[in-house]
Amino acid sequence: MGRDKAGVDFSGIPLWRHQLRTLQNTGAGEILISGRKDACYGASGYSIVEDTIKNAGPLSGVAALLSAAAHPLVFILAIDMPYMTGPYIERLRGECSGGCGAVPRKAGFFEALAAFFPKKAEALANEALRGEDHSMQHFVRECAARNLVKIVEVSMEEEPLFRSLDTPSDLATLPS
Repeated sequence: MGRDKAGVDFSGIPLWRHQLRTLQNTGAGEILISGRKDACYGASGYSIVEDTIKNAGPLSGVAALLSAAAHPLVFILAIDMPYMTGPYIERLRGECSGGCGAVPRKAGFFEALAAFFPKKAEALANEALRGEDHSMQHFVRECAARNLVKIVEVSMEEEPLFRSLDTPSDLATLPS
């Protein structure tokens, strides 16, 4: 994107505020923001959790959130996925049981940045960070192999919820 996505305007408000509202509308009991304390959301009133290892990709933020969270089940929502809805998050939460999280899969690709992970996956995240493969795909495969997450297929109707804003050209298609 070439700049911090959190401050990108989406329907008249910064993405970080939009995503925060989405989570608030689910009745989330605990909200943590993964990022830098000096970023635009620093004065949000919520706890800002910095990455455990700098420049290690999203897995480092997930590991930090799993460590900081008090709740045994943590929902991760990417800042650049503004089409995600509270009702879908609630449906996905319904797939979680017995301390097991739920990760959507769309066209063979895990949507790990709109997923529930159990807090007990923290050790596995830290193990992956000590290794060479810091990808979320690898992390989810390992979580699934250990029965820490259930894989939930995304329907064709749900696919638009996972649209992300990755490039400046994606911004040109935003609703005004």
